[in-house]
Amino acid sequence: MISKDLLDILVCPFCKSEIRPDDKGTMLKCLKAECAFEYPVQNDIPIMLINKARRPCLKCGKQRDWNEDAGIVSCPECHSEMKYGFTLNGKI
Repeated sequence: MISKDLLDILVCPFCKSEIRPDDKGTMLKCLKAECAFEYPVQNDIPIMLINKARRPCLKCGKQRDWNEDAGIVSCPECHSEMKYGFTLNGKI
């Protein structure tokens, strides 16, 4: 189980929002609805890497692709995109 102290300082590496564990403690989920990335927890160690995260598309549910060079996640199905470090007002 991840300590509360560690959870208090961890943020989503993509959007910098708060994260919380799922009910089983196997994933840490970003609480920002527009992001919703899920990061795996292995042997009580959070794997906070964007390329290891589940990145469900909010429109169609497919796994979004991560383009590290461009800093963008995009859906191969519906072609929606989201830029790294986004905020609700569009400023980083």
